[in-house]
Amino acid sequence: MAEINLNSGARQLITNRHLLWSGLVFLALVFGVLTAFVKPMMLVVGIIGITCVVLMFKYDYFGLIVYLLVFLLRPGETYPALAKVRPELLVGAALSFLTLIKNKYKYGTFTIPDSRLNIDFLLILAAMAASFILSSCKDCTKNAIIDMVKLGVFYLMIILQVNTKKRMEIFIWLFLVINAKLAVDIMRGYFGGQAVVKGDLSRASGGNSTMDNFNGIAITMNTLIPFAYFYMVQYKEVWKKILMVVMTGIFVYTMIITGSRGGFLGFVGILGCIWWFSKKKLAMGIVILMILVVGWSFLGDATKERYRSIFADELDESSQGRINSWMDGLALFALRPIAGVGAGAFATARMENFGIFLSPHSLYIQVIAELGLFGIIVYFMFFRDIFRLNMRNVRDIRRYGLPAEELSPLSKGIVVSAISLLITGLFAHSAYRYTWYFLAGITAASQHIVDNLRVAKEAGAIAGRPHNPSEIESHI
Repeated sequence: MAEINLNSGARQLITNRHLLWSGLVFLALVFGVLTAFVKPMMLVVGIIGITCVVLMFKYDYFGLIVYLLVFLLRPGETYPALAKVRPELLVGAALSFLTLIKNKYKYGTFTIPDSRLNIDFLLILAAMAASFILSSCKDCTKNAIIDMVKLGVFYLMIILQVNTKKRMEIFIWLFLVINAKLAVDIMRGYFGGQAVVKGDLSRASGGNSTMDNFNGIAITMNTLIPFAYFYMVQYKEVWKKILMVVMTGIFVYTMIITGSRGGFLGFVGILGCIWWFSKKKLAMGIVILMILVVGWSFLGDATKERYRSIFADELDESSQGRINSWMDGLALFALRPIAGVGAGAFATARMENFGIFLSPHSLYIQVIAELGLFGIIVYFMFFRDIFRLNMRNVRDIRRYGLPAEELSPLSKGIVVSAISLLITGLFAHSAYRYTWYFLAGITAASQHIVDNLRVAKEAGAIAGRPHNPSEIESHI
């Protein structure tokens, strides 16, 4: 006798779709009731926050993007109520812990991409820690070390999460777009009456703590210009080229209205590097000369006078103050030549010895005086490795024909940005600025991507199989 199937033709009464819609209705009712007790805006913020937490837990890279937004936009400074929560610290600590746990679960142990820059970063921290022993301001040094550890979290997240070409491109695009938004805000403030007037010159200011003064804004803009330019040259799509041209213009103009002489010299250095990287040097030289001539003609008289003072025979008060600061910095180095007067403690040490409470106004004097011989050696290695690794990336992509054309303009942008930072570093104490460690992070990440592509291609060549770009990309 045939068995009767009681389930044949039966209709499922409760489906996953029913459960989903029931859950949404329930949540709508709950939030509807809560509006009677809580401000609707707080509920919206709560929903966005819960959604971001869930996405960050599931997708590590999304967490890095959230942290990039929080790090650059500094919501705690814009909205004082959030300052008590310390969003940068809270989000960074949570995401770094989650990233490391997932990293261990994936590989069975804590594994990070190998790079000489990892060692350099740890040595910089060690130099700062060593300077604490004889620091003239132990609280200043402690705060400088804490800030560097925060940058270390950002660095770690970059090298762990930015592990493919596509992720790198998205990350750089977001970095440029967010900073373009901040630059536009600075320009609006400049024309809206928030400019700081010094003498006859109105100077743009008003950025957040990532670029909180004239020189800080100019340094940041000069860091961004090379990326926008080299990506503009690389892209074939018209809309991408146009966006990069627009952002390049925003960054250049924002740098100019700061009236920063160090920023202007850094920009000239960028133009020189662009000429050097160009294949058609004569044509590029003519174009750059025309840009400088036309751009100079549009500057106001006060701005022109400000930049002319760079080459003046007589030093103005600001320039003489910098010279005095450098001399005092060398004297402080002579007092404590091994470990320095303490990271972040230059102004206090100068006050104790010379009665003047002012910063070093030079990257080089800052390192020499605050970190001593140990710091000089460590920072030399750090700068050297940034240049060496990026030039190796450019060389390997060309030599091995790697499918990584997008990483070539990235490495060129890092090199030119670093050169600009070294030029502006003559006039700005920028040793602990985030820009250096951002460049280091994307250098280490791009090095890892290029190395994987090269190993995959070499493995295919050894096996005697033809080169297939899509196959190579699947290895990373």
